[in-house]
Amino acid sequence: MKLVYNSTVNNRSIKKDKQKQMDLSEKGWFTELLKTKQAAPVKEVEDKDEYIYKSLQPSGLMYGHPILPKEYVKEDFLGLESSEKLKIVLLDGFVKTAIFPQDAVVPTNPDEYVSFMAKVIVEFYEHAYPTSQIKSKSFWGKKLSNEEIVENIINDRLNTTRQTTFWGGFFNSSLLFLDVLFFGEWISKPEEERGTLIEQRDLTHQKLLEVMIAASYADGKLDPEEKELFEELLESVHLTEPRKLHLLALLEKGNTIEELDVSDVQMWILRKYMLELAILFVWADKIVTEEEQTFINALGAKLNFSSEEIERSMAAIESFVVSNWGNVSFLQEKNNFSVISSQFIKRITKVVNENKNMISQEIKESKELMQLLIKSTKEDLTPEEQIVVRNQLIDILKILPTFVIIALPGSFLTLPLLMKILPESALPSAFQKKTN
Repeated sequence: MKLVYNSTVNNRSIKKDKQKQMDLSEKGWFTELLKTKQAAPVKEVEDKDEYIYKSLQPSGLMYGHPILPKEYVKEDFLGLESSEKLKIVLLDGFVKTAIFPQDAVVPTNPDEYVSFMAKVIVEFYEHAYPTSQIKSKSFWGKKLSNEEIVENIINDRLNTTRQTTFWGGFFNSSLLFLDVLFFGEWISKPEEERGTLIEQRDLTHQKLLEVMIAASYADGKLDPEEKELFEELLESVHLTEPRKLHLLALLEKGNTIEELDVSDVQMWILRKYMLELAILFVWADKIVTEEEQTFINALGAKLNFSSEEIERSMAAIESFVVSNWGNVSFLQEKNNFSVISSQFIKRITKVVNENKNMISQEIKESKELMQLLIKSTKEDLTPEEQIVVRNQLIDILKILPTFVIIALPGSFLTLPLLMKILPESALPSAFQKKTN
């Protein structure tokens, strides 16, 4: 939520409001934020890739647009800029991926936990970016603590994401997701196996840019603005000179979906990340055309995804958009919400109809829900009862294969909309009699 000050508010009021907000530009923010967090128990995680996706997809980190976790939607954080939100989302990502270490036990004591996380994050960046100037001493020569070094590293990383163009900022911010992902891989591996991760990260950067080049050529041509953007992006990613020359040649020649080689991308979550960035890239400034949908389907097949999995990624992007329309300004500038929301409704309706028997069974097994639905055919439900019905119906939708690992937009799915989406055959017979 963005706090907008009215121009008529006096300076005293503004100063008072600012004092309430957490200042993430001041030293000590890393420790202050991290002390409130607790790593999730490993036993709760069944599939690592799906856990990371389900944990991080709603945060927008994959898409370069930070959405604060629910615990931060309060007064202290109302006026944070996008770069400050990125700090919170990035740190939250490190916490959620640091639950798989093999050689170390994550401390549960808050102070020890902060020290542990600071140490391993510094070690990761020293390993991942060996040519970067990571400062271990202050201007006056004083040795910095790991907590202070982390703050400097993250500040530097965020500075590299600031671009003059929308897509430049979007792409570089989304690369922070790879920091989180490879940090999780790094901390989970024995030291002797960590050397290959940097090569894997660089390869991922290259393949991601190859996919975006192919997406740009989906309509058969490369616009001058797109060419300028890719040249800008090449300067901001950490790639060897041969990789950069390869990508520049590809940009000039063109890259078709048939020529695209992503066989080296083995991790499910990396393939998912590439697919969804491509969807957002071709979709964000307009509704996906038939030509672009063909490209997305072909890319999904290249990445070894089924048509159902591609559909889930489309739903994930649409769900993210309708959930965060008011929080991500570029969405409002480049799209028509009514068109996007109706497209998402059609997708949900299709999924619901394909799974109406499962939904009907789930409704029947919920005694409270059945009673309230039958009651609603005879009299109006109270506001509290309507909330119960709505929440239980959304919970049922969340068990459907398409929505099981993505965040459904709860505020968007109103009770009237849910009743419109659900097929009559999935509802109690009293509903069918009422509508006949």
